[in-house]
Amino acid sequence: MKKDIFTITEVIAIVMDLADKLKVYELYGFEDESELHITRHLNDKLESLYSVEYDDFLCRCSEIAEDILSIKTGELNELNQCHEEIGFLAKKKLKEFLIDI
Repeated sequence: MKKDIFTITEVIAIVMDLADKLKVYELYGFEDESELHITRHLNDKLESLYSVEYDDFLCRCSEIAEDILSIKTGELNELNQCHEEIGFLAKKKLKEFLIDI
């Protein structure tokens, strides 16, 4: 099992993109099945995970995205609050994947 490969900042980028996809579903009723809008470096890290780890990691990130969706409005203050909440939840739900712990 690969461990300790993501920083909190990287998790924030992934979760925020997943939250955007959830927001599209909430607003328009269809799933955005496009790829994640993340950097190539971050995508390479995701692809380095084994299939089971990849699914587990994205499932947990999706749970965090659902948790923060209600506070994500796009305003700067709410975005800062989202980043704080993602950091807090990531440390609980993704600690085996994080470098910064």
